[in-house]
Amino acid sequence: MTEQERQRFDMLHEGPCVTVAYVYEYYGLPWPLSSDARGDYAAWTSRLARPAQCPEGRLSRYELEGFMQQNRLLPKKWMAARLGMDEDSLDELLTRLAHLGMRPRRYVVYDHLIADSLAQDIALHMPGLQYRAFSDHNSFCARLHAELQNELGLAVQPLFCATAVLMGDCPTQYASHFDCITLAPVSGKHQVWLDFRKPLNLPPDRCSKLFYSEHRDTLRPFCAGTQEPDDLDQYVQFLAGKQHA
Repeated sequence: MTEQERQRFDMLHEGPCVTVAYVYEYYGLPWPLSSDARGDYAAWTSRLARPAQCPEGRLSRYELEGFMQQNRLLPKKWMAARLGMDEDSLDELLTRLAHLGMRPRRYVVYDHLIADSLAQDIALHMPGLQYRAFSDHNSFCARLHAELQNELGLAVQPLFCATAVLMGDCPTQYASHFDCITLAPVSGKHQVWLDFRKPLNLPPDRCSKLFYSEHRDTLRPFCAGTQEPDDLDQYVQFLAGKQHA
């Protein structure tokens, strides 16, 4: 691991308290939050029975994620990944929601926090996506981006999984989340869940299977579930090939 990756790993498995820098790097959220979000977040945390006691310059990611989950919010960075696009493309889409018959204020709840219903509702407001079932995240993103081009003239910049790009997947996998240690975008196909004793009601911590395989001895004790993923050999072989290249 790089020095930064080691610092993030140590911080995550030590408990809920993370640095302000990590909040920005991983969630894409400035700290403190914008004034309206800040007041609502402070009111929410004031009602917690056992608020975290974090040292100065740190805050509880469990509380932050709990606030977002209870209020059905996602950071803008995460919503963009949910839609397989970069943040600039999402920003442009948000300015054009009214053209689809959607109310922007319903979805842009705070400056950097978006209603998680956007990912589902947008399909209902696009003729080419209505009443369709998608086989996977890749299928949804590819069709969504094509429809946004057709309906709005929006040229989406896709967000691809860093592991898929490195390993030469064809088709390349769209990202859906972010690696909590490297911060790189990662797809469902190439992710493994890590157990840092995070509350089960919160989203799981994820990292790339390639990164996991590269640092297997360190990360194995934190692999969620009773056993490791059964497809790690391909990542081990890929790493071996890189070393001999």
